[in-house]
Amino acid sequence: MPRSAALIRGVGGPTAMRMAELRSALKDRGLEGVATLQVAGNIIFDPGERSTAACTTLIRHTVRERFSHDLPVIIRSHEQLVDAELRNPFIGSQEGRWVMTVFLDQAPHSETSLDPAAGAPNIFAVDGSEVFIRYASGVAGSKLQSTWFEKRLGVVGTARNANTVAKLILLTA
Repeated sequence: MPRSAALIRGVGGPTAMRMAELRSALKDRGLEGVATLQVAGNIIFDPGERSTAACTTLIRHTVRERFSHDLPVIIRSHEQLVDAELRNPFIGSQEGRWVMTVFLDQAPHSETSLDPAAGAPNIFAVDGSEVFIRYASGVAGSKLQSTWFEKRLGVVGTARNANTVAKLILLTA
């Protein structure tokens, strides 16, 4: 059975967590097949019979209780990760670390407040519950960050580069 990926938003710096401790805490709470990727809050797990909402709550509460960080959690199944990668119009057009997917907690209500020229020379596309971004020469310094989209779309999001998305797909298969 394919696994899912929980993407914790904002892990790092003052909200850094030891991944071994996070894995242990989630296993203690009954989550099965727990693995992590990198130190940026990427959790691979078997949802079992739990709904996405139940898994989101379990992970968010565990992080809050164990680490005292209240961080949003966005979950994607293996199929949803594959679908997002297939829909990303920028895959292969730039180095993988400069092609991002912002995974949103829900589809935005409206895209009317987004100006396609706002991040030039970087470009983006909003498609369903994801925003795809291609950075011309790097992520640093661009206004096209998760928070920029969150403010304009009224949703919560967390970004992963194309290299990380590809690894998440392999690990959730």
